[in-house]
Amino acid sequence: MNQVKIAWYGIHQGEEPPLIPAGGIFFSGCDMHCVFCQNYQISQHGLGNFYSNEELADIMIKLQNDGAANIDLVTPTTWHKQIKQAILSAKEKGLKIPIVWNGNGYEDLEIIKSMADLVDIYLPDFKYGKNELALKYSGAKNYFETATKVIKEMLRQVGYLKIVNGKAARGLIVRHLVLPNCLENSFEALKRLAEIDIDIHISLMNQYLPTRQVNNFPELKEKVSQKDFQKIYDYLLGIGFHNGWTQGENSQENLTPDFTKSEPFG
Repeated sequence: MNQVKIAWYGIHQGEEPPLIPAGGIFFSGCDMHCVFCQNYQISQHGLGNFYSNEELADIMIKLQNDGAANIDLVTPTTWHKQIKQAILSAKEKGLKIPIVWNGNGYEDLEIIKSMADLVDIYLPDFKYGKNELALKYSGAKNYFETATKVIKEMLRQVGYLKIVNGKAARGLIVRHLVLPNCLENSFEALKRLAEIDIDIHISLMNQYLPTRQVNNFPELKEKVSQKDFQKIYDYLLGIGFHNGWTQGENSQENLTPDFTKSEPFG
């Protein structure tokens, strides 16, 4: 198969500061099934259109020409073989900006190994410190063991984040989304990340909003309180993390994209 399914591509302002403006390419499909996913239209409902590998390479060049600081591959894992070929083709056509692998962290280790020397920046999630919650909310078995191995491999490949002239050039950023009524999960997730390396850049995310997908999970049908988020932030600092970003209270405004629109981010 020499096609990929893409829901949207364009200049995206919704990433961490040194990644903006990102050349976002949002792929359809995901190997996790998070009940709280804000991108459920594409991750679970499969919204999108098919493009050839060469068309994907041309999209990368277009985004570079439009001023993107990087090529931001969002949920790329399903299409890794096609993406690999498209990157090689795009580089032959003059692609110079960094490649960002913006995935969920719960990935096949061999796939990540196969992307060595092609990916410049890894941007995985580390959602859970407790395997039982990963299974309950995302249908993911052995989450901690899998994600830990993957993040260690990503760090081995690209090292710590390097920022040149205000833009990310290479390295690892790990995201953790704080969920409501899950303080212990966040504490455990950050503790496990610290055991990997406290010099990793952490993006502590406060953008959780309940969607109709969580109707069967009453504990997830509310926002994260600022009091709870502050406790998690204090814990992050207390265990030694010193690189990264946190999101403020205004991050809980409705940022859920609508991929049925030509401009899904409003």
